[in-house]
Amino acid sequence: MKNNNIRRKKFWLISILLNINLIFCAEPIKAFIPNTYTPSKKTLINTSLGIGYTASEYIKRGQIKEAIELAKLSVSLNPQETDLWIILSTAQLNNQLFEESLKSIEKAKEINPNLANIWFTQASIEMQMGNTKSAINSINKYLTIDKTNHNSYFLLGNANLIQKQHKKALKAFEKAKNINPQFWQAINNQGLIYFELGEKRKAINTWRKVLRIKSDPEPKLALAIALYSITPNNSESIPLASAALKENPNYLFEEHQKEQLWGEKLQLAGKELFKNPKLKNVISTAAANSDFTNEKEP
Repeated sequence: MKNNNIRRKKFWLISILLNINLIFCAEPIKAFIPNTYTPSKKTLINTSLGIGYTASEYIKRGQIKEAIELAKLSVSLNPQETDLWIILSTAQLNNQLFEESLKSIEKAKEINPNLANIWFTQASIEMQMGNTKSAINSINKYLTIDKTNHNSYFLLGNANLIQKQHKKALKAFEKAKNINPQFWQAINNQGLIYFELGEKRKAINTWRKVLRIKSDPEPKLALAIALYSITPNNSESIPLASAALKENPNYLFEEHQKEQLWGEKLQLAGKELFKNPKLKNVISTAAANSDFTNEKEP
């Protein structure tokens, strides 16, 4: 009897368990739906600004393609932040994507047209596209907002120099220099203008002043050319030209000189200096080491 009772109890226990399993199995199977994390607006904004900062650092390092992708991501997260559009525009400009760069700066203008950096960036784009008149208009709009940036006056001076508006260019470079007395690029470009206007002595003094601030190949070569154009047998021109062409061999070629806004008179005077036999070896080395390997030596 004892064994039979045990068997009966086991039978009923198994039956109950089977019925319970059948009841649970009869219910429909529910899929597991994970909870999706949705970041707050503040988190998205902070993230976008961090990405934008990284993009700007990539621009400084010359990693332009990476900068563009990061900047695009940042504006997708925070499309109402003007600085992010400016960063994207700057990255596109550095990759010579001029039309895309303009579109990005237009987006920034839609948000806040009174931000000075928008107009500076637009002027930079227009300069690269060869639209110097438009660039002058844009930089003048910048200057109605901020008159304290020496780079803005330098850009205005360059645009006026391209337009051969020498007096306006000199005035702009002078303002840049007054804001930043160590801004040797503005002083150097004043020397370019003086030489074109026939004021060679003034150009020489200007380039000497530049070299006291910065030992750069451009003022070295410009000074060498100016001195040679007055006194071919002077003792400074050959050493100065040799040093300049070793530091930057691209200055041997007219194309690079034009890019640096050298005028026709300085270019022609440079060709006369380069004919000097004492520079023959230096010129051959510069031609071999320059970025203009397909160009003929002057």
